[in-house]
Amino acid sequence: MTTTINRSRRKLLINMARTGALLPIIGHMLGQSVYAQSGQAKRVLFLYYPNGVVPYNWRPAQFDGGISSGSGELSFGLGPLANWYDRLVVLKNLTLDIGPGAGAHYNDMRGILTGNNQISTASASIDHLIAEQLGNEGVLSLGVRTGPKSDIMISKPRNVATTERPIPNNDPRDVAAKLALGIGNDDTPQNADMQRVYETILSDFDSLANATLDSVRRDKLAIHENALKRLKDQAGVQLGECAFNTDVMADPFANSTQALSQTEWQMFPHLCRAQIDNIVGAFSCGLHRVATLQLSKGDENGNLVNYSYDECWQMAQLAIDQGIKPSQNAGTVAPMTRWYNEFASHSASHRPGDVPHTAQVRWYHSLLAYTLEQLNNKGLLDDTLVVMFSEVGDGSQHGGAAGSVTLAGGAGGALSTGRIIHCGNGSNENPQRIWGTHQLFGDVARLMGVNSLSEAHWSGGVV
Repeated sequence: MTTTINRSRRKLLINMARTGALLPIIGHMLGQSVYAQSGQAKRVLFLYYPNGVVPYNWRPAQFDGGISSGSGELSFGLGPLANWYDRLVVLKNLTLDIGPGAGAHYNDMRGILTGNNQISTASASIDHLIAEQLGNEGVLSLGVRTGPKSDIMISKPRNVATTERPIPNNDPRDVAAKLALGIGNDDTPQNADMQRVYETILSDFDSLANATLDSVRRDKLAIHENALKRLKDQAGVQLGECAFNTDVMADPFANSTQALSQTEWQMFPHLCRAQIDNIVGAFSCGLHRVATLQLSKGDENGNLVNYSYDECWQMAQLAIDQGIKPSQNAGTVAPMTRWYNEFASHSASHRPGDVPHTAQVRWYHSLLAYTLEQLNNKGLLDDTLVVMFSEVGDGSQHGGAAGSVTLAGGAGGALSTGRIIHCGNGSNENPQRIWGTHQLFGDVARLMGVNSLSEAHWSGGVV
């Protein structure tokens, strides 16, 4: 009898998937409408990395327009994102609108999310402006070795002086423990019944995936599955889908003022991924819709972060193996010995195109690839937007004319992805501005369904 029922249910689900009828019925049955193609993003992550890029090794070869799957790596710096090419919008030479004193790391860090580093106490950064209009969840503000200086934190709540910004939580273990307190533990019969419904339907998706479906129907099937994962997460947490790993690395050196050892530098990539996991968990559990992750800080010299950790060193060797050049007309970089000095931190960005900074940029974009993978595993990527940016453009010249910003994710179908947008000539001396962060972050707000901001400079228009 059980076999007969299972076969009948599977046949019914296959037929419903073929006609695209499964999702509306599930939505009616469960009383929710958390679907991927909603016409707007459901959540946004602002992801900051320090010291800009080596433009020659970061800019895609394509000038503008679509990214084709046959183009190989977009560039050496963007290489880890090659498999996600159709989920990206790469903004080349986007002007970073910082306000007075642009080109100094700390001014730029204060200004990158506010649009003006001299923002008033009464105003807030774009992440908080968006969160204010979405409800009472607020911004999940996390960091990794940001240091203790309140005036260089990129996120600013309203009614806080710009020089007294709260320092984000830099300890992944503490973050996980605190987020876990926000998860309900509803063992009511109704909740248990809903969990069984999700488990039963999701168990049939392996069979559904093998059904003979055209591409449109298969895309709908993927949407159904992702929606079900999110609904299941939000209905209850007993089955482990919505949970936080509190047995992760803590960072006792988050606010250290002393140079760290080689072993302590090795912690950095693990801490970064642990914070990404915390953010994805908070998104999956419905605890937050807006998050900001600040990875270290500009002008960091060999103290909290030294990029000689294994993963970055391996990328430096890859740059040498591929014959990466410091500039278009320069010779290839010669083999080098492993570094544990200032050239493995901020100072590397002042050596145009040198291997350490080129490797740093590639590593940070590998972290973006990890973020997309984790969001996708949770069924969240289709309606999430990730905004990755730095405080300066060309790390060797400072200034904001060569801003290198990447959007990633599906944004609920509201964003056309798989393309490159040329935003200016990238020259600090004779800049040609087409688009800047004032427009882009206004677009991000619109993609999140926020169409009215009191700050007039967030105008939109890029994407």
